[in-house]
Amino acid sequence: MPRKTVGIIGGMGPEATVDFMAKVIKKTPAQIDQQHLHMLVDNNPQIPNRLDAILNNGQTPGPILAQIALQLEKWGADILAMPCNTAHYYFSEVERAVQIPVLSIIDETIKVLKEKNVNSVGLLASAGTLKTRLYHNKLEAANIKVVIPSEAYQEKVTQSIYALKRGDYLKARMFNQELVDHIVGKNAEAVILGCTELPIVFNDRDEDNITFYDPTEILAEAVVREAF
Repeated sequence: MPRKTVGIIGGMGPEATVDFMAKVIKKTPAQIDQQHLHMLVDNNPQIPNRLDAILNNGQTPGPILAQIALQLEKWGADILAMPCNTAHYYFSEVERAVQIPVLSIIDETIKVLKEKNVNSVGLLASAGTLKTRLYHNKLEAANIKVVIPSEAYQEKVTQSIYALKRGDYLKARMFNQELVDHIVGKNAEAVILGCTELPIVFNDRDEDNITFYDPTEILAEAVVREAF
């Protein structure tokens, strides 16, 4: 069966990129090595900080993301994926740089929520994703109510993300239950783990009293679908 080559704009952060690749592998209907997808990955942690660019007028990562996308296309990628939610603020720059399709982690997640008839969803994400309303605008257009943490709890989300980036797993996961309880208390019927570090932070979700939607996994499913 013909398969498309997948290009991955990675490094935001490195562990989140590896988590995404693992999910692509797990979602691929393969019995042997040769049935898996060819992935071209630029796992580049030197991409400028998305939060700093959005919140503090720091160096924009847009041109570098576009350059990486173009290089992946030259290497032979047929489709592109960018496993970083906040980086989708620069999605149009990436899309304009190439002739091949670029899958959107935001759009693919909204599709799933609509299919599942979700009416109210909690959004755990970076401060940059919240400020730019990457999910808000599309969720509201789909008539899905968005619930976000209070300022104090958003700080705990931020701490969790950055603890994971530095490999402090204990600190990264110390707020999990209270964040879930907080979102449930605000009448969310589901939660979007809207930063690619957060599915790793919330690695054990079996006993929680709410449905989680993992955009990293959803994007991986979309990649497999499009590659085949």
